[in-house]
This record gives sequence, C-alpha cells and structure tokens, in this order.
Amino acid sequence: MLAKPFFLSFLAGAALLSATSTLSAAQETLQPGQFEWQPERAPKGPILMVVSLDDQMAYVYRNGVQIGRSTVSTGRAGKETPTGVFTILQRKKKHESNIYKGAKMPYMQRLTWTGIAMHAGKLPGHPASAGCIRLPYDFSELLYGTTRNGSTVVISEKASTPAISKKPASILLDSRSVVGVRPVPKGRVVWEPNKSPEGPVNMLLSYADKTVYVFRNGVQIGQSPVALTLSDDMPQGIFLMLEGVENKSSTTGQPLHPWSMLALHGGSPVNAVDRLRNSIEMPKDFGQLVRTVIAPGTILLATNDASTEATRSKGPLNVLVPEEKKK
Repeated sequence: MLAKPFFLSFLAGAALLSATSTLSAAQETLQPGQFEWQPERAPKGPILMVVSLDDQMAYVYRNGVQIGRSTVSTGRAGKETPTGVFTILQRKKKHESNIYKGAKMPYMQRLTWTGIAMHAGKLPGHPASAGCIRLPYDFSELLYGTTRNGSTVVISEKASTPAISKKPASILLDSRSVVGVRPVPKGRVVWEPNKSPEGPVNMLLSYADKTVYVFRNGVQIGQSPVALTLSDDMPQGIFLMLEGVENKSSTTGQPLHPWSMLALHGGSPVNAVDRLRNSIEMPKDFGQLVRTVIAPGTILLATNDASTEATRSKGPLNVLVPEEKKK
C-alpha cells in the first residue's frame, strides 16, 4: 500500500523544491490580479503549469521556458486546494458550478471530477475559493488558448524551477550503461496499446517495484521490469519530454528529445536526467515499443513509492489512491 496517494495528492505535505531559489524570490512581486504573459519566449512545445499555494502564484512553462506567471486565489481554510500532479480533463469557456448553483466559472479547466478546476474569479490577495484556483480574467483567457486537455498542472506548497537537460538524453530509451554491468531485468512484461488507442501518454517509474508503467489517457497499456543501480539521491520528480532534437541515439540512430525535470521532496534537478539515465536499464524490445507512443509532452514520474493495482484508481486520471479510500 502506498504511504501517500500518487498523482492527485502524492505531493501533499511535501514541497516541490529545486536547487535554485523559488520563483517568487527571483522575480518582482505581483499585486493581486496582476500577471505577466510572454508567449513569444517559447512559441511551441508542451505546457507545464506550476501553482504555488504558499506564494498564491501560478507559473506557466512551454517547452521548459517560462512564458507567464500570475497571481491566484486558492482554497480557503477548510476548503484547501489539493496538492499533486493533475491533467486537464475538461475545458469550457462558459461554465456554471455543478456544486454551487449559479456560480460563474469563465474559462473553466477541470482538474478533478470532484469539483477542482482553474477559472477566472475574484483575487483578494489570499486563499478565498472553495478549492478551485481562481485566475485573473484576462490571464485565464490567455491560458485557455494555450493549454489543451491532457496538459499537466502541478499544485504544490512551494514553487520550483524546472531544470532542462543540457546533454542528449532519452532516459528510458537510450541507456548509457555498460553491457553486463547490470543483469537483464526479469519480471512481468505487458503491452496492450489497444486498451487505449489515443490520448496523452504518461509513465510511472517506481524504484520500489523496479518497474515502469505506461498509461495512455489514464489507462494502463504497458509495464516492464527495469534494472536499477540505486543510490541515496535517486531523482524523484516529474520529467517532461520537450520539443526539439538534441542529438541522435548512439544505439538506434533515432533523434533524442530534451527533457525538463521538476524535483520532488527537496531533491535537486541538477543533472537529474543524466543521473536517471545512468541508473536504469529496460529490456530493449519494450523500449522499442515505448518509442512508438511517446512524444513531446509525455510525462515520466519517478518515485521511491510502490504501485499496485490495489492502490491505482480507475478512470481518466493517471492516479494512485490509498487502498482504504478506493470504492
């Protein structure tokens, strides 16, 4: 059983920290309702949004580059906004709350089916919502035009800056380990892409299980054992595949995309992509199958926690929940 639920509230009580200072300390403070928007800094690529509850701020990254930041208002005492890693499930320009009748939620972007969403609303300068993330109206419109269903939103107590890999690295798909150093991984291999033919692809790497799990549109379509060289500083965090090509694989000749990494639990993102790549090896046949489904925007979440079918929830979200909460 997981000590903490994964994805939706795996980060609860844990700060998302990087080796660099927090974003709020590095940039000029904005007043309630203010925001910045510079999409020209990264015209294309996958979107990652980070919401800091302590700072009451949201940061938007495209292809690993910050293109916007905004003040927000999150859940008040007793109605706290949950922390975790979410995907946008539904988007509506005009929406009324299903829970609070008549409450307008312009540019609504749903994060859970239990009432948590991002939308335009009043920003008094402190947490004041019933759990949603309120945004300035103009910012919510700009954000709505940039995201899509499946975009990743991280909600944490504190903000952190994603680090981008500086060297060619495809993590799981182009291991640089020396042949024979680690035994060939053994265990159950599953590949059933027809269970979910389309949608965003996310992967979960559990160091405890020594297994990588592959999900498409929240449905598990594959898993494979991996061989690991474990250390005390195994990188735990969110790895995001970016647009662009850094180099070609030395083993397959295929292009290698850069990755960015957002660290969990106070770990450092410095050289995290290379550290992970040098610590892991998966069966080559499975790696070739994974190559056919991943693309820029794919998320790999690496964690020390275990994953079992008993602790993974069903539905469109790639979520793990405590076994006692599963119904």
